[in-house]
Order: sequence, then C-alpha cells, then structure tokens
Amino acid sequence: SKATISKKRLTFQNPFPEFRFLTGWELTKFMLAHDETDLPSDSFIIDHHLPISDPSTSLSKLRSDSHPNLVCWIGHATCLLKLDGIFILTDPVFSTFCSAVQIGLSSKTRRFREPGIPLEQIERLDYVVISHNHYDHLDYHSVCEIARRFPSVHWVLPLDLGHWMRRWVTDRNVKEYDWWASGGGERVTFTCVPAQHWSMRNPFDRNHSLWAGWVISSNTSRKSVYFAGDTGYNDRIFNQIGHHHGPFDLALIPIGAYKPREYLKCQHVDPAEAVKVHRETKSKLSVGIHWGTFQLGKEHYLAPKRDLEAEVEKAGIPSGEFVTLKHGETMEF
Repeated sequence: SKATISKKRLTFQNPFPEFRFLTGWELTKFMLAHDETDLPSDSFIIDHHLPISDPSTSLSKLRSDSHPNLVCWIGHATCLLKLDGIFILTDPVFSTFCSAVQIGLSSKTRRFREPGIPLEQIERLDYVVISHNHYDHLDYHSVCEIARRFPSVHWVLPLDLGHWMRRWVTDRNVKEYDWWASGGGERVTFTCVPAQHWSMRNPFDRNHSLWAGWVISSNTSRKSVYFAGDTGYNDRIFNQIGHHHGPFDLALIPIGAYKPREYLKCQHVDPAEAVKVHRETKSKLSVGIHWGTFQLGKEHYLAPKRDLEAEVEKAGIPSGEFVTLKHGETMEF
C-alpha cells in the first residue's frame, strides 16, 4: 500500500476506502455529541487513578547498562525507548496544550496529566521519531527544546514533514521517508510503514505531509519495535506489517480517543481493534498509548485502560502481553 499524491493539489491521499474526512455537519454533530469523559476537577482524584511513577526510578534504569532494552511511557504517544543502548523518543509533546498556541482555547487540548518524565530530566537522545504533524504528536516548543539540548539528535520523519522541521526548528540530521522505505544508522534501522490517518497543522496544509507508523530495528540484537503512531483500523495494514517485519519484541499501540465511533472509527482504533493490531503485527508485548493525557475523544477518561483490559481478557490473550503503564513507568522488553 502506498499513500498516493493528488496531481491536482499535491497532497497525500489515503489508499484505504475505510478512511474519509468528516463533513461539516458530521463535525458539528461530533462537537455536540454526548460527552462521557467525566474528567475530575480535583487533582487528587486524577493522582489516585492515574498515578505518576517516580521519575528517579525510571531514570536510574535508563542509565544502567544492565537494562539495554526499555520503554518508558511519558504520556499520550510520547515514549522513551532504549534499544540496545540507543535512546529514541517518539512523538514528543511536553507542553501544557496540544494546540497551535499555549493558551486554553479548549479544555480538550489541555494536558490533564503531567509528563511522566519532564523533558529537562531526559539525559540522552539519539533519535526522535515523528508519526505525523498533528499537535498532539508534534509540539513546536518540545522539538525546539530538544534541538537546543541535543544538537546532534537525528530526526526521523514521514515524507514532506522535513520542510516544516527545517523551517521552524533545525536543518541538522533531518531524514524523511515514504511508506516502506528504510534508513538509519550503523546500529539501528527505521522503516516507515502505513497508517490510516491524515495530517494538518493549519487550514491550508491538510495532507501536505505524510503520516506513518514506524518499525525500529536494532542491527545488533535484531530486536524490533513497532510504533503505530495514530491510525484507524482495516484488515490489511497490520497483517502486511506483521508479515514483512514481525514478530515484534514490543509494539506501541494507540487505545484512546475513539468515541463516538461513527465519527472517529476511520482515524482512531478502539481497544478492541488495538487487540487485533497486536495480533496481526505478531507483537510479543504491547503497550497501550494515546490515552490518559489529553481528552481528545468523548469516552470516559479511564475507559481506554478499562476497555483494553476487558478486550484482552475476551480475546484470551495471556496476562501481561498487552498492558498499560503508569505515566513515567519503565518496562523491560
């Protein structure tokens, strides 16, 4: 499968018939739909249900040579990977708002759970991987700070996102990839893989850059990680990824922002579909991401975790094979 480029508009187009953009009327109905989020205003309640793991514990593990392969869930789609001693950050968003401006235009864009590890406490980065340019996956302030603190870091991007990166952040070590294309360094290989999604940062650049998932493979131990980014489900993408690149030692699969289904199904998997992704990509261990940080869908703020647990049990998947982590929690793979 390849994302096609419209000759008329020079934009990328989904090759999947399951994807479509909402009409203006559907978007209005989505905005007015019943909201089940029930997000507490009391921070103590959030602390109880979504505790943050002690950052010092995770940082100690990340420093240790005795733990070469780790994943730390920082929040939403931001994860810090240690793959055979190489440090890789996915979709860095550390700001208070996932929006064009850092002010409270909408409660939906405001972070309700702090990053599990603050950006200033991250001690080393070798690569930053971006799935697409939506504000909850690509934050200007975060990438600028990363570029300042880690000037030698390598940026791994979908096709045509490099223009934005070079214009606004840095032109050093920026590499772009089309679906199924691979590259990287001596110790690690990145392969850009399909996702059923879209891209936009302003009303005039919709689908001007590609969206993607990523396969991240160690060239020494042959361990591999699948980072799904943001995607809807169809019965072809993930079987292809599993066939060509699986089995995976770890998969990072989105589980949140899925209600109402009639409006979000085409672009966001729900927990039941996430279980299908886990199986079809042949993942040995999966971690649910894209939840518990920004309330972008209208499901209860704890529903992604609870629904995933129910779907995992329903599917007969062994306990501990598809899990969620606390913010800042680190797991070995």
